[in-house]
Amino acid sequence: MHTSALPFFGLIRVSGEDRASFLHGQLSNHIEGLAEGEACYATYNTPKGRVIANMLVFNRGEDLLLLTAADLVEALCKRLRMFVLRAKAVFEPLPGYGAAGRLNEGATALPAAEPHLSFPFAVSDGLIECTLPHGGILLAGEKDTLPAYDAEAENAWQLHEIRSGYPWISEATKESCVAQMLNQHTIGGVHFKKGCYPGQEIIARAQYRGQVKRGLAVLSGSSLEAAGIAVLQDGAEAGIIINTACTAEGSLSLAVIKHSAAAALLTDADGNPLQQQQLFFDTAEAE
Repeated sequence: MHTSALPFFGLIRVSGEDRASFLHGQLSNHIEGLAEGEACYATYNTPKGRVIANMLVFNRGEDLLLLTAADLVEALCKRLRMFVLRAKAVFEPLPGYGAAGRLNEGATALPAAEPHLSFPFAVSDGLIECTLPHGGILLAGEKDTLPAYDAEAENAWQLHEIRSGYPWISEATKESCVAQMLNQHTIGGVHFKKGCYPGQEIIARAQYRGQVKRGLAVLSGSSLEAAGIAVLQDGAEAGIIINTACTAEGSLSLAVIKHSAAAALLTDADGNPLQQQQLFFDTAEAE
C-alpha cells in the first residue's frame, strides 16, 4: 500500500446558511444537490470559461470543504469573497489541514468511463476518507492526524492520477484551459443541467457545438518537467504541461495539447522530446 501526505493540496472551509446556494452559483457542479456525506469534483472559472481552480467539494453537513491546489487557496478565498455580497457564506483557509493519498500496490490506471457527478465519503474522528472514482483513497483533515509524507508514495499517487486522466490546476496553469480541455466533463466536474455560473455559457457552447480544439494527453520524456512548461510542435506552441511525476526513464506528464498535434512530434520548451502515451480525446476531433 502506497500511503503519503499530499502537500500539493490545501483546504478551505465554507460555512454560513447560504454556503450551498452561493457555491451553486459559482462552481460548475450541482452543489445544492450534494447531500451530506457526498463529494464531487467542480471547477471555478472566469467569465470566459477559463479554469481558475478545480477542486473536490465535501458536504460535511455543518459546512462544505473545498480541496484544491495549496498555492491557490488564498487567492481563491479572496476572489469568492468578492461576490458574496449579502449571502451568508464565510470562506476560511485551513492552513492546519491537509490531504493524504492511499493507493494499493500495483494499482492500475482507471480512466473515467462515465461522469461521476457525486460519490460518498465517510468521516471518522474528524478525518475524511473518500474512495475517488479512479480507485485511490483520499484522506483529508488536520495535518497531525494524516499519514507521514513519503516521496515515493506521493509520486505513485501522482502517476496514478496522470494515467487515469485526473488533472489538477495550480498557480502555474490557472486560466490556461477551459473545463473540457481538462477532462472535467468526462470525470464529472461539470453538471450540464444546472443553472448559471461564471463561464457556463462558454463551457456549454464548447460541449454542444464541438468547439474545443485542445484536450488532455499523457506525455512521457527523458527529462524532468514542471507544471506550466510549454509543449511545442516544430518550435511553435502546441500545449501546456498541467501535472508531472517522475518515472525510471524521466517523467510522465498530463498536458493539454492541440487536437491537431495528436500525431505530431512534440517537445518541451528546451527541445526535449515528449512521447504521446495516451489521449483523452477523440482524434477525429482534430483540426
